[in-house]
Amino acid sequence: MSQARFTLALTLGLALLSGCTTLPVTPVASSSAPASVYAEHLAKQAQLSDFHLQGRIAVQNGQRGFSARSDWQHAGVTDQISLYSPLGSQVAEIAADPSQVSLRTQDGKLYQAADAESLTEQTLGWRLPLRGLSDWVLGRPADSAVTLSRWDDMGRLLQLQQDGWDIVYSEYLQVDGYQLPQRITLRNAQLTIKLISSQWKISPQNTGITP
Repeated sequence: MSQARFTLALTLGLALLSGCTTLPVTPVASSSAPASVYAEHLAKQAQLSDFHLQGRIAVQNGQRGFSARSDWQHAGVTDQISLYSPLGSQVAEIAADPSQVSLRTQDGKLYQAADAESLTEQTLGWRLPLRGLSDWVLGRPADSAVTLSRWDDMGRLLQLQQDGWDIVYSEYLQVDGYQLPQRITLRNAQLTIKLISSQWKISPQNTGITP
């Protein structure tokens, strides 16, 4: 795979801001904390809707590796994702809504498809988990079936297996009273993706529940 095609694939898979405190995760078996603790934590995470996340991404695909700075704005059912080189130049910009996803590269080329998964499959032959990422980066499962989940004594996810991905949470941030992942590693048979969040801005829904 050429570097340009690999970069395109990674930009399509990117998901990665004020008062954040790092809280390391102490791994414990899911059985050591009641399921009610996990359910309570997920209920709180369900309040989160729109977000603005800045951070870094590193992706390994076989012998090829890639890293970049990312900026992701998620509002309702739309996403705007920008990927930057280590020198600060924009490599690509992705715009996604329910009808289509488009990606414009640094050299002006435009790619479009009905969804990001279809676009990566068409151009590269494998799919990246964009639909799940908007939930996974918030520390909660997506809507599809969960194969495995483990949580700590605060109810925060330590490990999640869903949609063919093994997702490990190794560190959390406290942001405006919410526990948000700072370091996530996602693996499947083809890829290893590492996400590190540096800044968050969140817009919780007004549910009447105190964070």
